[in-house]
Amino acid sequence: MAVKLIEQLHPGMLGFWEISETTEQLLDLLLPDKDELEKFYGFRNDSRKREWLAVRLLLKQMTGQSSGIKYDPAGKPLLAGVPGYISISHSTNCVAIYYHPEAHPGIDIECITRNIERVAPKFLSHLEIIDCTRDGRLSNSELMLRWCAKEAVFKMVPHAEIDFAKQILCNAPPLSEDLGVLAAAFSINDSTTYIPLSYRRMGDILMVWGTFIG
Repeated sequence: MAVKLIEQLHPGMLGFWEISETTEQLLDLLLPDKDELEKFYGFRNDSRKREWLAVRLLLKQMTGQSSGIKYDPAGKPLLAGVPGYISISHSTNCVAIYYHPEAHPGIDIECITRNIERVAPKFLSHLEIIDCTRDGRLSNSELMLRWCAKEAVFKMVPHAEIDFAKQILCNAPPLSEDLGVLAAAFSINDSTTYIPLSYRRMGDILMVWGTFIG
């Protein structure tokens, strides 16, 4: 079982798994019940099946017990049978979970080499685009840091319809270290909440996480 990272955050817990197992190996490890099997066999894509299995196995490693996952009407994951809250992300054969016992967490992982320059104006403000410009060109790694940050914020706040470019603004230092912090401001109904975020870079995978208390 190739769990790459389980880290206690005091409070909360961070989990990351780079999936190297086959679908059959993951299925043998999880031993899902009848209801879970019905859901599992509903997926046609093998990558989706592996992600689904790996998330539940990772959560089991993190909590020490089998924990069901349900979803609210907006599609956000909810824990069943274990107190607390989770956020889930997956990208390029990797899955990540951020568990928090009290606050609503948000986490996002992405391959940092993924080119998102074309969609930058859709999720960044004009000033954020300037912040991501290096030597007259947009830096893809700086774009990706803000993309992950805004996705993490979107997952943690209790709102479904959000304009990333206007309602979530990021203040981030240059992405030069493997570990670091940044900040986001989430605005809605003339109210603004400031959210501290952390990031970690593991090879080509960038992870950003934080919690929302509001």
